[in-house]
Amino acid sequence: MGRVEYKVEMVHWKDEPEARLDQLADRLNEFAKEGWRVVSVDLMAHAAFATKALPVLLEREVL
Repeated sequence: MGRVEYKVEMVHWKDEPEARLDQLADRLNEFAKEGWRVVSVDLMAHAAFATKALPVLLEREVL
């Protein structure tokens, strides 16, 4: 892999507890379409998803 760039995004979701994982996956797939690879999502700190957003670390190769 050549040079890479990183960014941190906050992934937000609606108040629908049963759909939160699907919403998270949908947002991560949107990042992938833009060329980003997920490096880290800290689900352990938010196991109950009590928060309305999760920090996601992303990486992609710079062409």
